[in-house]
Amino acid sequence: MKYSLNHILWFWLPSLGYMFAIFFGSSLSNPQIGGDTPDYVLHSIGYFVLTLLLIRLLLAEQPRLLLKLSTILSGHKRTDNGLLFWNVASLSGVLIAICYGITDELHQYFTPGRHCSFSDVLANSFGAFMAYGISMLDYLILTRTSFQKRLIKMVGPLGVISYAGYVT
Repeated sequence: MKYSLNHILWFWLPSLGYMFAIFFGSSLSNPQIGGDTPDYVLHSIGYFVLTLLLIRLLLAEQPRLLLKLSTILSGHKRTDNGLLFWNVASLSGVLIAICYGITDELHQYFTPGRHCSFSDVLANSFGAFMAYGISMLDYLILTRTSFQKRLIKMVGPLGVISYAGYVT
């Protein structure tokens, strides 16, 4: 599949850049991030954003593997970009984010001044599942009403911010 520069900048760069930022932050021995904010809140917010970016990327890409999996789960020969595909794409984004969070915690184990924590993995997972909830809410509200069409027309090019912009 050929990618335009706009496609790479709009979909791939935010996800990969954010993952790099998380990795870079984990590489610091004594990061001064968040001030008095509890660590678990920062982890949840960070992985909430990462998961939203990953879900957005997966919905825009519509990988063949996800399409095939949603077809198998539906029991039909062909499936469209309906709720089942949305679910598979969203849960795949959650799974990728959680796996990345686990590898990031393992990375912190080898970083001087940092430690590997199961509670951080739980906070990362919580943030990822919150993003899943937002994704499903976006699908159920915006794709089931005429509000989606009005919203996309109203915001013009910013319509791609909503996941509903990827439903054909």
